[in-house]
Amino acid sequence: MEQSHAPIGIYDSGVGGLTVWLALKRLVKQDLIYYADTAHVPYGEKAREQILFYSHTIISFLKQHKVRAVVAACNTSSALALPTLRLTAGVPLFGVIEPAVREGIAATKNKRIGLMATVGTVDSGSYQRRFHRHAPDVQLFAQKCPKLVPLVEAGKTAGPEVEAALQQYLEPLLKADIDTLILGCTHYPFLLEPIRRIAGKEIAIIDPAHQTAQDVFKWLKENGYADSGNPQDIFWASGNPHKFQAKASFFVGRQIGPVHHHKLDEEKPGAIQSFLLELAPVWRGENDQ
Repeated sequence: MEQSHAPIGIYDSGVGGLTVWLALKRLVKQDLIYYADTAHVPYGEKAREQILFYSHTIISFLKQHKVRAVVAACNTSSALALPTLRLTAGVPLFGVIEPAVREGIAATKNKRIGLMATVGTVDSGSYQRRFHRHAPDVQLFAQKCPKLVPLVEAGKTAGPEVEAALQQYLEPLLKADIDTLILGCTHYPFLLEPIRRIAGKEIAIIDPAHQTAQDVFKWLKENGYADSGNPQDIFWASGNPHKFQAKASFFVGRQIGPVHHHKLDEEKPGAIQSFLLELAPVWRGENDQ
């Protein structure tokens, strides 16, 4: 495939990254390859070494398909993997955290921002460091939300179970008098209706998918990449492709094309350990970039 017609790669642990995929579809006319690592969803409570390995392996797979850039449509991967993998990837990598921080800073009036995110994203300190760097006067109140990704992946976006989980996670943020709420996981916009109902209309809700797509659009224009005449969408899943196709079609609101299967090779003995040894000379995971 010629670089002038090279696709954009997008990956996530499951359906959450489709929020970014949809935003890109509305904004750019490019071939898009979406990879769902459904064999390992959710990412939020996995070890950093696992997230690094999964992200690296997916990016390498997408590079085999001659992508010109890759979007990590996953906050956990953006937090735990991208700072290191940007040093080795060989293609531009876009994450979702920096756009969310920029939008949050622009939206807040009282400098009190809430963050709903996975355990891995909150514990990484990635959002905290970026706010301290770009807006040290902003107070960030981070809430771990481990129940939400499994609920969305199970197709549950409403009902008592969802309401109870959201009440649990939003209550301490609302008590902190936030005026802005960042959805720090790309799965959470599928819960936007109940989140908005509980949070109230006065609170600005930040879904970074649109701004992430804007960043990719700006980069394409700055580098002179032309639109594709007939944009194609290709889907891959590391788990059951038929289950992902049905689930993705439900969330997108229309039938998506066939989903191909590609299994990550972490089951090979010592695969993750070998990868970490290879990565050691450029290991800078503690230094967010």
